[in-house]
Amino acid sequence: MIAVVRKPVSDTKRIMIYDTGNGVYLFGYNTLNDAGACWDQWHENIQEAIAAALEEYGTLPADWEVISDPLDNCQHDWIAPIRVKGRLENNPEWGHLEKLVNGQWVPFGLAL
Repeated sequence: MIAVVRKPVSDTKRIMIYDTGNGVYLFGYNTLNDAGACWDQWHENIQEAIAAALEEYGTLPADWEVISDPLDNCQHDWIAPIRVKGRLENNPEWGHLEKLVNGQWVPFGLAL
C-alpha cells in the first residue's frame, strides 16, 4: 500500500507498507515519484505499521492505495519492477539497478 503524507515531518512526502509475511516494512520517501526509499521501519504486523503511519504522519485508512506486490527478485520499496543487476544469477552488482521495460531488463539510473 502507498499513501501521500498528510502532515509532513522532515522531508517525508510519501510512505509505503510492504508485508513480507514475516513482518512489515514502512518505507518513507522524500518524493512523490516512484523511487527507492530514504528510510524504513520494521513492524511485527500490518496493524502496527498502519498505526505508526497514522500517529507519525496523519495517514488515514482512506489515504492508502493498494498496489501490486513486487515481482520476484525485485526491490520491495519501488512500485515499478526494479532489481539489482545480477541478483537473479546470484551475482548481485550492488549499486547497479535494472528496470523491466517492455519485457526486457534494461540498465536503470546511475550507479549508486
